[in-house]
Amino acid sequence: MTTARQTTSAANAGATQSAPALEVRGLIWHTGRSAILRGLDLSVRAGERMALIGPNGAGKTSLFNLISGRVAPTAGAICLNGQRIDGKKPHQIHRMGLARSFQITHLFARLSVFENLRVAALGASGQGYALWRALARLPAVNARAETLLHSVQLQARRDTPAGELTHAQQRALELGVTLAGNAHTILLDEPTAGMSQSETGHFMALIRALTAGKTLLMVEHDMNVVFGLADRIAVLANGALLACDTPQAVRADARVRQAYLGPLPDADAGADADAAIPTTAATNVQRAGRPC
Repeated sequence: MTTARQTTSAANAGATQSAPALEVRGLIWHTGRSAILRGLDLSVRAGERMALIGPNGAGKTSLFNLISGRVAPTAGAICLNGQRIDGKKPHQIHRMGLARSFQITHLFARLSVFENLRVAALGASGQGYALWRALARLPAVNARAETLLHSVQLQARRDTPAGELTHAQQRALELGVTLAGNAHTILLDEPTAGMSQSETGHFMALIRALTAGKTLLMVEHDMNVVFGLADRIAVLANGALLACDTPQAVRADARVRQAYLGPLPDADAGADADAAIPTTAATNVQRAGRPC
């Protein structure tokens, strides 16, 4: 007879052996004579929120392009739930459960908020758009669009063309479009860029709610967002990792603070040490360290 202790042990063993939601191993990417990623190793656990930070040119967007299939790696492996995805097309990777947003908003400016969400829901359903098909006659697609509309809190702008929304509202709409296919792994590229402080706070809450239970990897320069949302932070420098750890450990890492987050405060600064971390970071990082 199997005991409760044996059942628990077996479950824990299975959890330990389960593949990460997203993993890159020995990832190398060259463009021309330039080495952008240099043997990068990174692992994101299922249900984890990880922030990817680093100076401009560190390779963050290149990594997103590689993971989402927009470009192919020079060498190395990319795995989604234990399955190799390097070399696959973006639509194939999307169908496997990975969705991505971009730094620049990608919306149909002349379509309404609801119509943008309906197009996304239609594409996610696998039916595709056809001129002869009346979208109003697709109840599941319309229901999904309505659910997304409420999730991103844009009910009041339902019939507003996307091009007439504020920047923050457009980013919220794009988040809804990104999530239309119920992807389990989400890549967000600078989701709060260009927002005011109040808009950023609202959007952080939106991201937290809409990605609950999902795996999130985000590129972000606003340190308040990074430390407020991330379970772990990966610091990318010159195509390799400087550090990857919890926000508390990264905050305390002298190499990261000196090279990227800003100079360390004086030893007698005491409790004011955390205040020395700037909202954004732009200093080049020179050294690469251990992987996750």
